[in-house]
Amino acid sequence: MITKIRIGTRDSELAIWQANYAKKKLLSLGISCQIIKLKSEGDLNQITPLYDFGVSGVFTKILDQALLNNKIDIAVHSLKDVPVNLAKGLEINCVFERADPYDIVILKNENIDLSDPLTIATSSIRRKTQWLNKYPNHKIVPLRGNVGTRINKLNKNNWDGAIFAKAGLDRLSIKPKNYSVLNWMIPSAAQGAVAIASKKDNLDLNKILNSISCKKTFHCVQQERN
Repeated sequence: MITKIRIGTRDSELAIWQANYAKKKLLSLGISCQIIKLKSEGDLNQITPLYDFGVSGVFTKILDQALLNNKIDIAVHSLKDVPVNLAKGLEINCVFERADPYDIVILKNENIDLSDPLTIATSSIRRKTQWLNKYPNHKIVPLRGNVGTRINKLNKNNWDGAIFAKAGLDRLSIKPKNYSVLNWMIPSAAQGAVAIASKKDNLDLNKILNSISCKKTFHCVQQERN
């Protein structure tokens, strides 16, 4: 019988929120939890654009290694960051109910006219491509870091706005004054969903994870990632 679970997570504010959400679900089953924080390659290097790393899983690899080396029992992820092909021996048995999947643009002030030539910050190729397709007269500048860091960079730089995932802001109760939901922008597969990875051969643990998973969200993101 499993009485304690070691939860692995990145150490950003949003990642810790997600780990605590998983912890709350497990505590409701009478299982004690320990949160173990790790820094990913993507966290340590917040300058290089993600597409220049040349590998997938820059936010998840360190947690995969910890799972395989039995340093943690589960890893909590933003599912959009998880490669479709997981490391050998790992699987996802739990996906929590999805938050808002859309992106938003935070603007410096309410008087900004999107038809004007503007500078918008994002390091996502997906967001950049779609934004410039809609606003070809705009300039895109790179923006890396966790949610709080990116908001601070937006405030300190001479940019007009920046693009964020709405789910992350909602989970951290960050309510920007001037923003628009980009319901025309196709979100990343599984955006807004939090998932738990574990070892395939840990059958008892995986039964527990499956019991707290949102079946509807699990099916939906599975289709998006296939």
